[in-house]
Amino acid sequence: MNINGKYQYSNWIPLFIGLITRIVNLNSPIVGVHSWRQADTAAMARHFYLQQSPIWLPQVDWGGASKGFVESEFPIYPYLVAQVYKITGLNESYGRLLSVFFGVLTIYLIIRIGTIIFNPSSGWWGGLFFSILPINIYYSRTFQAESLLLLLAAISIERLISWNINKTKFSLIISWISFVLACLLKILPFVWLGLPLLGIQMTYSYKITKFDLIKLPASILFNRKSLGLYLYIITALLVVSSWFIYSYRLGQSSGISFFLWGKDTDRISLSMIFNLKVWLDLILRISLRNLALIGLPFLILGIFKSKQYKDSVILNLGLLGVFITTILSIRSSSVHEYYQLPMQIFACPLVGLGWCSVSGYIRDNLKNIMLLLMIFISSIIMIFDYWSLENVQAKLWMPLAESVRKEVPLESRVVSVTGLDPTLLNLSRRQGWLASPYNVNEITIKEWKKEGAKVIIGNINWQENYIPLEDQNIKTRLEKYLCSDENKKLCNEFPDGNYIIPIRNLDN
Repeated sequence: MNINGKYQYSNWIPLFIGLITRIVNLNSPIVGVHSWRQADTAAMARHFYLQQSPIWLPQVDWGGASKGFVESEFPIYPYLVAQVYKITGLNESYGRLLSVFFGVLTIYLIIRIGTIIFNPSSGWWGGLFFSILPINIYYSRTFQAESLLLLLAAISIERLISWNINKTKFSLIISWISFVLACLLKILPFVWLGLPLLGIQMTYSYKITKFDLIKLPASILFNRKSLGLYLYIITALLVVSSWFIYSYRLGQSSGISFFLWGKDTDRISLSMIFNLKVWLDLILRISLRNLALIGLPFLILGIFKSKQYKDSVILNLGLLGVFITTILSIRSSSVHEYYQLPMQIFACPLVGLGWCSVSGYIRDNLKNIMLLLMIFISSIIMIFDYWSLENVQAKLWMPLAESVRKEVPLESRVVSVTGLDPTLLNLSRRQGWLASPYNVNEITIKEWKKEGAKVIIGNINWQENYIPLEDQNIKTRLEKYLCSDENKKLCNEFPDGNYIIPIRNLDN
């Protein structure tokens, strides 16, 4: 164990690289990969700022005529962004910048964790890999809570190790607070973060040096040192469950929810768990976006070499926890890549160990070529899978959103014909309804008008902000209802099929 060891290269190198890679396209509007999730988070931050509402009343844009109070995870990230807005004014770039700040701090903690568990060189390289791998870059700059989540998880792990070494109560308190906040942000950290935290206690308090799950329950149950562990877990459960009970009731009263609980959660699927194609797709995605291909063999080597270090059980349990949560949320995990993002906390130090383990076996020139190849692959993924998509969508949707901001009064409710995707509502900074092109007809138009809708907006060529509308029959029917003789000019006024139509012009 080397808690304060130093490597021959400065820690500022991975930190600087991490900062530079994360500020690319920083001023992009909320579009691109998972823009729907970012849009809801940005909407919460905007409402916290404009309405000066308390943190326990998060609001989204798609609440129809209501205020949009929503059942959600604890909204600390958008609330923090709202506090930044009080200084800077409303600008989503500052929300992204806050994510970058959290991401850079996480790089430092990855170095610390790798140094403590393995050695300074493995820790340094683990931090470097964390700074250049594509999924880490992207979600350390998005307008969502993932960057803060990884930071809190890393703090909780690093501080609990520090407490076991130095017995400083402040470190234990920080670890507990970070663990609780991580679980409030996303309920799944109870598993993928709880297991490595248990591994820390297993290593330091119960003196179990091997990955022995059979001995672990008995060691915890019959050990006098377990009282502190019980308090750590039970108090965390009480705090987290209190929020989610309250949040559930808020969703029940408002009728607006992210479906965190109940039959509508749509996360578990037994058929998908036993579907080989699902797992092959996951492995391919992880190999590319989490490890840039080159990192995969070094991760495998690092896991094999980690058996020489008794503290490595912490990282192995973390990977196991991510695997368990992937099974528990297989439907969501197969669609949303950020469900596998937490594995980076545990994988990168192991990749660093694997990288350092080949020294003496392959020439430095070959290692440099492999490092450059990893950087090249990561750059290609970032350019074509992330940044270019943001640029393309910004060119399509921002002219419409800016027109809505100028032409539609702030208090007016709008109907966004973008399916379940709230991106356009957030870009327009308006509240209202989400509607699918398939559901626009005389009946729904009358209902929206009756409930107070003033304008209907969208694009005749798109089903959602990122899904083209390819059904020609639906496009024809949509044009029939929206582009009558009176409104034909409004349908063709904006480029690329965008439209803003006062709902009073419809249902005559």
